[in-house]
Amino acid sequence: MTITATEMSLGKATLGAVAVVATLALMLMPAGCAQFSTAPTDPLVTIDTGQLRGARAEDVLVFRGIPYAAPPTGELRWRPPQPPVAWTRIRSAQDYGPMCSQPRSAMLWFELIDLSEDCLTLNVQTPDSRPAEPLPVMVWIHGGGFSQGTANLASLNGASIPRKGVVLVTVNYRLAVFGFLAHPSLAIADASIDDSIDDTVGNYGLLDNVAALEWVQRNISAFGGDPTRVTIFGESAGADVVNYLMVMPASRGLFQQAISQSSSVGMAPAPRLDRRAGFNAPAEQIANSYIANLDLPDTADLSTALRVLSTDELLAAMGERDRFTPVVDGRVLPDQPGLLFAAGLQHKVPYITGSNNWEASLGRQIGGGFAPAFAAKLVPAADKTRLYPELQGEQLDDAIFGDLVILSHSRFVANQIRAAGVPVYSYYMTYVASDRRQRQPGVAHTDDIAFVMGTLDAEKDLAAITPQDRAVSQLLTDYWVQFARTGNPNAPGLPEWPVYEPSLSRVLEIGDEVIVRDGLLTERMDYHLVRGQALLDKER
Repeated sequence: MTITATEMSLGKATLGAVAVVATLALMLMPAGCAQFSTAPTDPLVTIDTGQLRGARAEDVLVFRGIPYAAPPTGELRWRPPQPPVAWTRIRSAQDYGPMCSQPRSAMLWFELIDLSEDCLTLNVQTPDSRPAEPLPVMVWIHGGGFSQGTANLASLNGASIPRKGVVLVTVNYRLAVFGFLAHPSLAIADASIDDSIDDTVGNYGLLDNVAALEWVQRNISAFGGDPTRVTIFGESAGADVVNYLMVMPASRGLFQQAISQSSSVGMAPAPRLDRRAGFNAPAEQIANSYIANLDLPDTADLSTALRVLSTDELLAAMGERDRFTPVVDGRVLPDQPGLLFAAGLQHKVPYITGSNNWEASLGRQIGGGFAPAFAAKLVPAADKTRLYPELQGEQLDDAIFGDLVILSHSRFVANQIRAAGVPVYSYYMTYVASDRRQRQPGVAHTDDIAFVMGTLDAEKDLAAITPQDRAVSQLLTDYWVQFARTGNPNAPGLPEWPVYEPSLSRVLEIGDEVIVRDGLLTERMDYHLVRGQALLDKER
């Protein structure tokens, strides 16, 4: 079945003028600003650590900066998240909490304000009118390469999803050296906790997300949410976290659906603690190189020496190319995610996966060894001619980058989950926003976020948003919300989205036409799957 975006019901897809006027001021304000005034009628909720006073934004209740774990500072720096501290007076939840400490970079897409290591907070938006039945919950995990990012952005906290009858949660988690430094000196030397994750090293940022999901289980009913209908979703590194959570023992039972947008976690090996994995040096070696930059005095207690350094000192020691990411430690991540997926050891939950047709925008932004031209060198000339006969130059480099870094991993994970008998829905986004068609060749990495969140107004000049843009955004939001409700994105009035079948490579293309395609990029994907599988097999 084929349906054009312009043929979709614009009465359904276009926001009403009244709603636009009512929400525009909220969505366009900078992330750190208070966006509403206080009033005696502001909503009050009670959670397990105390009372919270939120605010109303038209027909949505907003609660911001809610601590879901203790501040990871002092002795708790580089420790798994600890239980949040309770309070006795009513706590204001009308402003965002601090952004997590992170290095400054030319790649930042938002303004860094109010940075702190004390940042383990989340934000909740819920409809003001409560139905009789609890509402599904969607938990957004932000991207940023595990080094940058924040949940405290208007483009992530719009009212479109809550207005469809969903409780929306957005999570901040530790980043960069604070979230993923893996050095043996940071382990707790206490034999009594050998069977817990309290003495783990690295992966603190992953465990923060587990703690946030545990908070949801304990508290989301106070906001009208159903803890038995939780969907995790994210893009880029946020989608990577989704895939990691799919194979982490600690996250079992904490969510019932998962959506992974543009993830690179699949066949590519993640770093291991003490030995090389694929192109990755051992995580302990990376940590030692970083610690050498700190020029610490000789001490037998390296853990204490590291924990007394200031946030700025730790960030200053990071080089431009230093990256700290999740690590296969045998506990938090028992093995390579690809091997766990291949063995059918992931959590058995319905799953949406997909990518955009110009993921190479990410490589062009980062450059260096991550540039599309570098990725293209990994494919022999004869294979380029056979697989990409109509492409050359930058177009060829970009296509190979997208296939190698994102698309083939999405296809691999979809194949493994479907082989375990779990429903998978695969998409490929080719719809380019109207105001970008003259300046980019496809849907760039991250372009899908505002469409899914229904926050085009927060990112674009209103005059640049066309009815077709809004129709595509409405479509994506409807699919995602319906999936959160039922584990199936299909609903009356939406183009049919069939379950993905590996033998058919059946994928929903979301472009100027919304169409189911069998055999989408099959030959290219099969080629990269074979090569990626060979790399993964070396990790067994």
